[in-house]
Amino acid sequence: MNPFDASAWIGRWPFSFAPAHTPRSLAAHLARHGIGPALVSPLDAVFAPAPQPANRALLAGTRGLRRLLPVPVINPALASWREDLAEVAADRRVRAVRLLPNYHAYRLSAPAVDELLAALARRRLRLIVQMQLIDHRHEYHALSLKPVPADDLDALLRRHRPRPILASGLLRPDLIKLARRHPHLLADLSFAEWHDTMEHLAARVPTRQLAFASHTPFLITAAARAKLDSSTLSASRRAQVAAGNLRRFLGL
Repeated sequence: MNPFDASAWIGRWPFSFAPAHTPRSLAAHLARHGIGPALVSPLDAVFAPAPQPANRALLAGTRGLRRLLPVPVINPALASWREDLAEVAADRRVRAVRLLPNYHAYRLSAPAVDELLAALARRRLRLIVQMQLIDHRHEYHALSLKPVPADDLDALLRRHRPRPILASGLLRPDLIKLARRHPHLLADLSFAEWHDTMEHLAARVPTRQLAFASHTPFLITAAARAKLDSSTLSASRRAQVAAGNLRRFLGL
């Protein structure tokens, strides 16, 4: 089983000694763990004044690497977001964009987010909301950052029902609560940790709402694989979570 990774990153995280992944080194790393393809976003977009230079580097660096699907970061708090979206959408490999509300200092209730959703619908692109990148208790001490409030995502899902949205980095209790309320929500497993994670979640929400994610390099890639490989769910349900649900979400 070669899972389809919903969350992987290139570039360097400034508060870690982990080596920076280039597109080629990330592709090789994921292949060693039996993972591919993968949705890939640029870490350089997180703290930059504007994400577009990092998006351009992402699109250029992943060209020719068919197992890496670029997912640019859009910041709707910037006046240039419409032009940024038009530029990245011109690349036919782009199937989705990613939002980082807590790092880019806006709320999901902002009018620009609703406008962005409408623009994505016109372009037949999907939205990924990054709820957190790391456990906020491990953030650099000078940063006061909390995960995106689950209630904000709840309200966004209600406003845009039944448009599919992928939430990346939901904690287990919020994942269960929101998936039960919103059948059009797809949630990745990156931060949903529990004993027998797959079995625990599948007993509470439909497996069609769950997606594999390694969240490399923030989390240990082999641990993400272990969630699938150690699962006692049926082969068909594991295949749904491993790749089928994300492929459906992206229209692949």
